[in-house]
Amino acid sequence: MIPTNTPDHHVIDFGAHIYPEAFLPGSDDNPDADLNELLGPIHHDPAVLLERMDAAGVDEAVLSQPYYMGDGDAELVAETNDALLSMIDAEDRFYGLAALPVAAGGETAAAELERCLEAGYHGGALETSTQGIELTDEEVEPVLEVADAYDAPLLVHPKIDDSIHPDTLDDTYRLNAVFGREVALSRGICKAIHTGLLDRYENLDLVFHHLGGNIAAMLGRVHLHHDIGRWPGQEAIKSYAEFKRQLEERVYVDTSGFFGYHAPVRTALEEFPSTQLLFGTDIPYEPRTDDELEAFVATVEDVTSSTDATRVLGQNTLDLLANVD
Repeated sequence: MIPTNTPDHHVIDFGAHIYPEAFLPGSDDNPDADLNELLGPIHHDPAVLLERMDAAGVDEAVLSQPYYMGDGDAELVAETNDALLSMIDAEDRFYGLAALPVAAGGETAAAELERCLEAGYHGGALETSTQGIELTDEEVEPVLEVADAYDAPLLVHPKIDDSIHPDTLDDTYRLNAVFGREVALSRGICKAIHTGLLDRYENLDLVFHHLGGNIAAMLGRVHLHHDIGRWPGQEAIKSYAEFKRQLEERVYVDTSGFFGYHAPVRTALEEFPSTQLLFGTDIPYEPRTDDELEAFVATVEDVTSSTDATRVLGQNTLDLLANVD
């Protein structure tokens, strides 16, 4: 069945997740492992995912495996990447972002990214922080060099269980999930800009999950504290004008994370050029029904023009992905 709900737009979900069944996260070491039972087959069965996509008018999906991003077991990560690639190769409606074993060392993670790109992957994925290693740390530079050289995007995904130190925000009241992951994403964007990472890697394309932690809604706050000369302690920051320029020109965000609400997507489109937004839903975690997934598509169409919706819903993703003809 070919999606027909949005005939004017080619819809690609950049923020989709799935695990080959042999690599579903185990219950012993994953606090969210009960999702396997809650979500059912869509967590691992591409046919079920495709059925939901068809019903909601989503044409294609970019798949990744958050649980293995950053994992220190490089051999296991390579096995999961190979299994996901087999799933992608079997279906011409899927693209893939390879999980990168950052905790195994930067050179090891870089070698895995290069291996996966040569095998046909379309980009890579890593966490905002893995065992204290952040995107802007020296250990990650080999990964950035490979992504820069191959012009392959990197999805920056929040650490699932403790994006912010659990003494600050644990998940007793889902506080890490609600706020911690978003703070970590916005922090990652700020550090990438202020440390000069984006200056050093001119071809590096970073896509921050969850609208970059909804950073667009915080830009008034950012401006207040990046207004040079207004406050002491501004030695390590770029001016707001330079920060905003790099945000608009170099940072990409996907539309997942906010349950298809109009306001966050509308705000992002007010602060970012439409070329910097990618349609993403976090399926199967956010949209649990056909109607919910379809509502994500409708949100983008509702808050922007048809031309901009075409970019956000699919064209921007095709422009970013490596190994796409």
